Amino acid sequence: MKAPSGASTEAAAPAVLIMARAPRRGEVRHALESLIGLDGCLALQTALLVEAVRWARLVDPRAIYIAHEPADAGRDLQRLTGSDVIVLPQNGDGIAGRMADAVARVSSHSAGPIFVIWPDLPRFSPVHAEATRLDLADGADLVLGPVFDGGFYLIALARPLPSLFALPEAVWRGPDSFNQILIAAGQAGLEVGLLRGERALHRPADVRAALADPLLPEPVAKALGRR
Repeated sequence: MKAPSGASTEAAAPAVLIMARAPRRGEVRHALESLIGLDGCLALQTALLVEAVRWARLVDPRAIYIAHEPADAGRDLQRLTGSDVIVLPQNGDGIAGRMADAVARVSSHSAGPIFVIWPDLPRFSPVHAEATRLDLADGADLVLGPVFDGGFYLIALARPLPSLFALPEAVWRGPDSFNQILIAAGQAGLEVGLLRGERALHRPADVRAALADPLLPEPVAKALGRR
């Protein structure tokens, strides 16, 4: 892909924006409660968030942000993730509205690309970061990392794209969200980079698949019940 005139995404350090629900007992990973219990879901959400921050630091970003819900969780998240992480509450309606608001706030402080991630993968890899960087350097306006059962684990933006977030909420939800966003981006004339699909920790079957990974981070494995 040809880089647009004046693009500087190859040299600019990205910001990493993590969209996350704070780890609170009884408020996270409800679909997994029958398998690992309330305490296991709490431990898992904590481990996944810490794993996402660890990966974000490896990206060597300009800054790391966590856009969190509920709104009163900032202090707890700050203690969990460290003083170098900037926490801010999520605002807006739906997935697109909350992401649009968070991206706008981050872009007001960062001139480089923004890597938006959701802490749903059992393991983020350096390959995710490198592939995203390469696509942006090749001129992609947008890089998508899809989840097999719908949604995304990563969306990277070379610059703010208000038209993307103006799409109806239904486009962002459901098993066909990846194709819907891909079509909309193409119609808008955006260059799109694609990462490999990944399996998120949404259902009990995802837990069994994650436990088969010998490289699964130990805190995640422990939360999932590996003995």
